[in-house]
Amino acid sequence: MFPRRIHILISAILIGASSSVFGQLIVAEGYSPNVLVNNILVGDGVSTRNVNYTGYDRSLALFENGYKAGLEIDKGLILSSGVAVGAKGPNNDVGYTSGLGGPGTSILEKIAGTKTLDAAVLEFEFKPQTPDVEFKYVFASDEYKEWVDAGFNDIFGFFISGPGIVGEQNVALLPGTNIEVSIDNVNHKRNSAYYVDNVDVNSTIHKYLQPDGLTRSLTASLKLQACEWYTIKLAIADVGDPIKDSWVFIESKSFKHKTGLGNDTSMCDENSVRTLDAGHPDKKVLWSTGDTTQKIQVTGFGTYSVEVFTQCGSFKDEIVIYPAIQPISIGPDTVACDNEIDLTLEVKNRVFDSYEWSTGDTTPTLTVSSPGWYWLTVKRDGCPETDSMYVDSKPTPVFDLGPDQFVCGDVDLVLNPGTSADAFQWSDGSSDSYLSVKDSGTFWVMLTRDGCSFADTVSIARRNTFTIDIGPESQTFCSQRELLLDTKIRDSVNYAFKWSTGDTSPWVRVKGSGSFSVVVTDLRCPYTATDQMNIFMLNEAQNFYVPNAFTPNGDGLNETISPSLGFGDIQGYHFVIYTRWGQKVFETDDLNASWDGKLNGKLMDSGVYLWLCQIETPCLPDPLQYKHGSLTLMR
Repeated sequence: MFPRRIHILISAILIGASSSVFGQLIVAEGYSPNVLVNNILVGDGVSTRNVNYTGYDRSLALFENGYKAGLEIDKGLILSSGVAVGAKGPNNDVGYTSGLGGPGTSILEKIAGTKTLDAAVLEFEFKPQTPDVEFKYVFASDEYKEWVDAGFNDIFGFFISGPGIVGEQNVALLPGTNIEVSIDNVNHKRNSAYYVDNVDVNSTIHKYLQPDGLTRSLTASLKLQACEWYTIKLAIADVGDPIKDSWVFIESKSFKHKTGLGNDTSMCDENSVRTLDAGHPDKKVLWSTGDTTQKIQVTGFGTYSVEVFTQCGSFKDEIVIYPAIQPISIGPDTVACDNEIDLTLEVKNRVFDSYEWSTGDTTPTLTVSSPGWYWLTVKRDGCPETDSMYVDSKPTPVFDLGPDQFVCGDVDLVLNPGTSADAFQWSDGSSDSYLSVKDSGTFWVMLTRDGCSFADTVSIARRNTFTIDIGPESQTFCSQRELLLDTKIRDSVNYAFKWSTGDTSPWVRVKGSGSFSVVVTDLRCPYTATDQMNIFMLNEAQNFYVPNAFTPNGDGLNETISPSLGFGDIQGYHFVIYTRWGQKVFETDDLNASWDGKLNGKLMDSGVYLWLCQIETPCLPDPLQYKHGSLTLMR
């Protein structure tokens, strides 16, 4: 248990050096009550036994990172009237409720005077070696602020019983008083010095804690008889209904004997001398320095511990003396390139009591726009710390890759920035002072001179020969219609269009039969492209017939049979062939399909067959016509 001060040292440094850095509260569930009491809560030399917990499993948990979340306790255990993890921020629910539906506890109902619900009670026996034992805690609740003085609040308490104590006494009291810590006793209106509001969205801790309000870190002081067994009950519960959760945070290793060492502290100078007091003049002590006197003087930063020997054993306590202010940095010496200085100087992620810049400014940050030396002196707890930096500037060298270029055909160029430099880096990864270019694209160079980097970019476009396609070489339609012929080129600035119709746009609309052509000319390069389409507009169907015979004998001639259509624009088609006895041997809706004289893979007999063709097209007089006839299959 002794190493707890290692963690306190880390936390103290975080507060001293990085108190402006905040972060999410860490909550870990699943630890047994015995582990939480003996490994987390109880300090050195306090014996424990008979650890017992009553309540919902998730209402008791371990927490860490409290300092960064805005608590005045960094780590320890949580008791909650809801789920412990519900304490994590942000405060996005003014009435956060777990609604566990669990029973209450009689020990709190004696104080509340009414029924309680969702109680969490951690109970254990302990034996101190001295009469004075203490521990630190923070109470937090979503009952704040709207339920202050409403007579309907969650409740908690720390109840001690044992030798010299009448009944069970609640030691969760305001310092130096008999006033119990509660929502009605500690709030924005009453004893507000012990209250922290978390409703304001602009507050520091709003992002990291869920409760609407909480207390400052408080200390529960126990007056006991040394070397005797006592029972303590740490309890919290909802009152009247399960709406709106509350939490108690109890500091790790803070359940300990009171000594004269006090809290971890800071000094400006490691050569400063400080007096440490064990606080037990009637007992033998042994310091980590080897001294055995009640008081010792120490010099320098570090961790100092004392072991106090009692009639029932011994215990240790320690104090960390750390620098009140760590060395600061406003940044390394800086070179601003392009002669444009626009820097913000600051000590990042730290806050101090005062700031004094070389310019006379007293703000945490300083905007710099000219070269020169700058320094900052800060103070915390009266202790100063200074850092300085030099800001310089470098002019932009004169160089240029030239204007964007346009090339007809093959590209063969050399790009040269026209200036010297310490280093060159081209877009292709090369590092020569020039770049050979064989293709179109965007190219850049970054040159470095005197620690500054500068870049320029050039685009090279290339145009090659091209083709156009306005559609099939010829198209046949049964009726008159308007057609759109389109080159699909939408650049009228760099291309010229000349249609056989006289039009000069990228597309034209034509009516009737004819031969239509277009010539597209590249205005920037000596390239042209042309295309032509022959259009036939038919007024009625022409040349429909089915051959009267075919010879599927494998000689490659007349092997299949199908209708011949002298028109297009067919919207419906169905072709069927039957034997003279009505057996269907072929059927298709595909204009490209033909009969090969077979049925199910077997060649049919020679003879006469009947056919029926159904055609739907505007080329026919009627919207839908049937044609029929006969054909002869010959071998």
